[in-house]
Amino acid sequence: MRICIVALLALVTGCAGQSKTAQQRLAEVKAYRRAQEIAQQEKQKAAPPPASASAAPAPGAAPAGQGAPPTLGVPAGQPGAPAATTAQPGAPAAATAQPGAPAARSAGADGADDQASRGPRAGRVGLGVTLGGATAAAGQLLPMSSTLALRGFVSDSVSLAGVAGMGIGASDSETAVSFGAGAEVVVFLGDLGEDVHLFFAGEAAHYLRSVTASGDREPIDAGADDGAVSFSSVAAGGGLEYWVAPRLSVNARLMVGAVIREGGAFFETFRPGLGVTLFAN
Repeated sequence: MRICIVALLALVTGCAGQSKTAQQRLAEVKAYRRAQEIAQQEKQKAAPPPASASAAPAPGAAPAGQGAPPTLGVPAGQPGAPAATTAQPGAPAAATAQPGAPAARSAGADGADDQASRGPRAGRVGLGVTLGGATAAAGQLLPMSSTLALRGFVSDSVSLAGVAGMGIGASDSETAVSFGAGAEVVVFLGDLGEDVHLFFAGEAAHYLRSVTASGDREPIDAGADDGAVSFSSVAAGGGLEYWVAPRLSVNARLMVGAVIREGGAFFETFRPGLGVTLFAN
């Protein structure tokens, strides 16, 4: 009986000792966790300055990825860090898309330049051909002419040209062939459309005409034994010129001409004409 009492006391004493040791361990665990919480709070307090610095990274610094945690000390090998670096190539992708905009602007600029290159412009040089005719009274010569002109613009509204050409006319009594050379000035007065321009033109030329009688009558314009006569001519009028392409234009004109010879100046004819000019620039 005495032995049983001693064993019971030993068991109770051992249980009390173990209960005291468990309480101490629980207190140590709580203290350890509290220390960890304090350390974590201190790290979180220290995290905002690096987060603001990553929002405006210095040149050469790798920007933080979107949605990266604000805590410090994240190893570079973890998945969060590569996500920040893979977000960076998105900016160069936008930068490479940017050159497409200048390309579109240059296309628009090319279109504007092409439109601006149509019409009168200082420095343009071209070669033109004109086919013309003239009205005539009954029984008089009805001339047709073809002229070749080397044309150049001295300003955005004025062009000068050297003109050379030939013409032929016929009536019921004679046939005449003429050769001439002269100069022409064209002054542009304004635009009637996007590529249509109104102009005033004046020209002066000297001609040599050979007249051949077609019947028993003498040539009325001969004035010489061999049937040749020379005279000068002036004309003025106007018309429209249309640029069908930056280097190609067509024009229509109506001129009023007068002949100057020994007897004085005489009104000659109305001269309609159609022309085309090919420009070198």
